[in-house]
Amino acid sequence: MEQLKILHILGSPSDDFSFKITILYGGSFSDDLGNGKYRFSYAIARPDGTWSFVEKLSSIIDVEKREEIKNDIERVDLTVALQYIKSVIKPDLALIHFVCYKGTTIYRALIDALDVPVVGGLAESRYLSMDKLKTRGVLLANRNVSIAEGIVYNKGDPLALGELRYPCVVKASLGEDTKAVRLVKDQEALHKAIEHALSYSDHVIIERFIEGREIRCAVVESVKTGKLQALSCMEYNVCQDDIRKTEEKYQLNENGLPIGKSLAAKTWFLDPSKEGELIDRIHQQSYRAFRELGLQDFALFDFRVDREGNTFFLECNLFCSFGQQSVVNVIARNSGITNENLFDMMVENSLLRRKK
Repeated sequence: MEQLKILHILGSPSDDFSFKITILYGGSFSDDLGNGKYRFSYAIARPDGTWSFVEKLSSIIDVEKREEIKNDIERVDLTVALQYIKSVIKPDLALIHFVCYKGTTIYRALIDALDVPVVGGLAESRYLSMDKLKTRGVLLANRNVSIAEGIVYNKGDPLALGELRYPCVVKASLGEDTKAVRLVKDQEALHKAIEHALSYSDHVIIERFIEGREIRCAVVESVKTGKLQALSCMEYNVCQDDIRKTEEKYQLNENGLPIGKSLAAKTWFLDPSKEGELIDRIHQQSYRAFRELGLQDFALFDFRVDREGNTFFLECNLFCSFGQQSVVNVIARNSGITNENLFDMMVENSLLRRKK
């Protein structure tokens, strides 16, 4: 059987932080996955706008240090890179590892335009899920997913302080890894938090802070069966009266760039025999969010659970590198799905979707 040519696209066209995140997770992908069914190659996109192409990631990236090694590999601009993908590599499938907004939306759409099937579906879902305001608007309109009450502040508008209650969470509509999110406990901190959020987006969401637990649920889709499967629920070790911060997710160097997962980050899985009712509620909310947001293949959903057991949707995450360290893989393995079976499902989904 002829090998499927799969192109990994890593890095970031936007910033070094996002570049290192994709290397952290994408670097854990095993080239041995699939027992010879797949032939992998790699494209690296850089914040300076250049691209390079290699057969082995290790020939251009030091995965342990999350940085590019000294090399004389040719660098090309975006136009040449797209032509090279379409005319020379001619991949059967692309796996895009970008986490920055520009990469997950605009650049993903460019790969779509080359008529290359992409794991995770089309760019449209990324425009929706990467924008917290749009995500919130869709889910509130359908009223099937619980979200904390709040208001939207647009840059330049007067701020109606009388509508606010503390503590509250201020978050930019755009921004990843909670860099644009602040917990606010008084009016003085509010103005600083809004100013910070406006550095990421012109639109800011201010919503009631939900004191309690933080739980993540993964949903995977099978195009072949037409069914969704909600997987094990993973709980994060968070202070119940605080939000989960960037430094609780990653080890950061002196420049604030990620060099690995935080050593303090601890997670565990909910026990269905003890919390089956809560798990079921989270699963149902995740199914609804998946369908209402028009998602494909997989998604991660984060929820806050208050002290009375009520669930509140926080955000949707559509990033997965399908490597050993990827959160979707960690959750899938706990649910009895191997790394290989999960990736095979994603490949099958993409190819079947193309035939329709």
